[in-house]
Amino acid sequence: MSRLWRILILVPLGFVLACWAAAAVLFFSVPPALQPGETVLDYLAKAGLISFVAAFVVGAVAGIPALLMILFAESFGWRSLLLHLLFGAGLGAAAILLGIAAEPPASAREVTVFAAAGAVGGFVYWLLAGRRAGR
Repeated sequence: MSRLWRILILVPLGFVLACWAAAAVLFFSVPPALQPGETVLDYLAKAGLISFVAAFVVGAVAGIPALLMILFAESFGWRSLLLHLLFGAGLGAAAILLGIAAEPPASAREVTVFAAAGAVGGFVYWLLAGRRAGR
């Protein structure tokens, strides 16, 4: 696997799928209710659209800090799963605590859900691109 292929294909794909995974955790922590008269197919279409939009929001919020982490990991060959999990969880918790996602201040449950979503995103990125960083 060439380094150029990693940088141009695998790293961006890993980031996009990590954002999608984190958005899925956030979405399924409080899924929207099935409205009276709504069919299951309508519900699934609504859920799909919401999770798609949520993945873009996660990417926008996590983009710059994640890019910095990816640059350091690729430059120094950091391949630790624990590092990626902690960074993702910290980024998720920081997003909610800094008021990006909630107003008024977040509850302990919200912080936990966002930290878990970040950790899942960190795991997905590590699984696809992080475990071979710097090679």
